[in-house]
Amino acid sequence: MLSAITQMRLKQLEVNVTRVLSLLNDYEVELLDESDPGTKNKYRRRIEDLRQQRDNYEKELMLIQKQLANKQPQEQISIIESQLQQIDEKLNWLAGGQVAFYQAVLAHFTTEETAIIEPITRQLEEAQIVEVEAVLKAIDSNQVSEEEIKLVVAQLKQAMASMRGKDFALPSGNEAIIEALNYPTLDTKHALKVSIPIIPFILSYEGELGLSAGVKIREAWERWKTKLRNK
Repeated sequence: MLSAITQMRLKQLEVNVTRVLSLLNDYEVELLDESDPGTKNKYRRRIEDLRQQRDNYEKELMLIQKQLANKQPQEQISIIESQLQQIDEKLNWLAGGQVAFYQAVLAHFTTEETAIIEPITRQLEEAQIVEVEAVLKAIDSNQVSEEEIKLVVAQLKQAMASMRGKDFALPSGNEAIIEALNYPTLDTKHALKVSIPIIPFILSYEGELGLSAGVKIREAWERWKTKLRNK
């Protein structure tokens, strides 16, 4: 049985960790929507302050766990640990260069298209976001032929159908992209554009897919990435 003091400490720790996660979410929205460098720096400083708070709360949790020994309330501890992990991941994402590249990717899309690609884009690593942005530039600057666009869209449909049929772990948000790919009134260029953020995930399964489509998609991907580099 936990003492009243320990219960109070755990409850307060959970409240504090939840507050930090909520603030991080708010700052993230402001940082992504803000264009003024001074204001962006203000939010970055606030985010770094939250990193220190997160570290302090982790130390507090470890101290409580040590004192409790085998009497730990596992459910409550697990919730706090999960939230600390979420905070850590979000802090690393916001502190790195992903935010600027992420904004550059979203700039290629309308508000409606952003709603489709945003969940997928958030799951990309920094190097992948850079590649996605380079490919989008090539497409938007008409460096990719209509014939090639149609070919790759057809191959993407084939690859996505195969991956779903084989129960591959596609990233959350893939359903919206699959729907866009098969939407009858969406032209092929826009169908390809909204599919670009998921291509790095498809390529990671290329060997397991065993499809010629995977090879063709990679060939096109590498070719598009170099178009702007060679301009």
